[in-house]
Amino acid sequence: MRRIFNLLKKDVLLGIKDVFILLEIIFAAVIVLIVLFLIPGDVDPEETVFIYDKSGTIRSLAERFGEQDLEIGNERFKDSREAVIGGMKENKSALGLIITAGDDGTWDIELLTQPYTSGTMMKYLEVNLEDLFSIFSGTYPPDVYGAVSVTPLEEGVRDAIPFNKQLLPVMIMMMVGIVGLFAMISVLGQEHSEATIRAYRVSPASMTEFLLSKHLMLLGVSIVTFSILYIPVIGLGGYLQGLLVILLTVIMGSSAGIILGAFFDSPMDSIGWVLLLMMVLSLPAISLFAPVFSPDWLRFIPSYYTLFGLDAAMFPDHNRHIIWQSAAVLAGIDIVLLFLSARIFSRKIQREL
Repeated sequence: MRRIFNLLKKDVLLGIKDVFILLEIIFAAVIVLIVLFLIPGDVDPEETVFIYDKSGTIRSLAERFGEQDLEIGNERFKDSREAVIGGMKENKSALGLIITAGDDGTWDIELLTQPYTSGTMMKYLEVNLEDLFSIFSGTYPPDVYGAVSVTPLEEGVRDAIPFNKQLLPVMIMMMVGIVGLFAMISVLGQEHSEATIRAYRVSPASMTEFLLSKHLMLLGVSIVTFSILYIPVIGLGGYLQGLLVILLTVIMGSSAGIILGAFFDSPMDSIGWVLLLMMVLSLPAISLFAPVFSPDWLRFIPSYYTLFGLDAAMFPDHNRHIIWQSAAVLAGIDIVLLFLSARIFSRKIQREL
């Protein structure tokens, strides 16, 4: 235990000497000020929906309530299916909606999506829209209306989230979760340049303790930077759950950093791989802001679970299960990467002796 403590103390001093720890804390403070005072909270990120209402239901409802203009918000009404498709081709984030009334009083809702949209989610929306139009038109028997009641459980929770707060999961993932990837390479690169790894390898201590101290150092810095970013913007609500998700992400990033650090002697030698990995890990952020972009392959990127786990912790809406699902997936990935990174790094160092 004392060896690990001494190694941790040495790694903290090394991180300060390498200015990584100081820069991480300073950047976190700057970013939280930007989120609070520079990024607006009233940006509307909604996607455009092109609608072809063959049944005339929406127009009749608008006339009933005295509305003449059907261009409401981000909804754009078209006169044909082809016009809807044409609008979707011009706007790659838009959806299309075709509303058709059947002769038997039923409704057919066709939801046109972009090629990368999740089919399961769209089918769910189609069924709910068909049900909604049936309620509007009085298709259901009278006893159905008396038997159904709607009770809001957490009214307005998701609708009232300011735009600057919605950005926070992505910022935390990039600033705290993924930065451990580059930080671990930087620390190991400094150990390589000063030949301390070779000296440590011939000592009685194990390589496991050597790597464990670096993981602990990065986890400690991550707790500080996560707290700086999280508490001033969100408060203490969901803090522990969000911290769990981000620490699991840090372990994933630092383990990947150890694997890269085994093959590169300095951070600049591996910068291409680091940037590539960071670009790939940032892709799920698109799905977080635009749910219309949710192809199944995104779920194979570990940061997908980081982002949605953080989002569920920060903005609770009966989605607590997402936090534990995300934590379980990230923990499984961490176990594999911890084992692989330790073996790869140890074998690489042994070959250098």
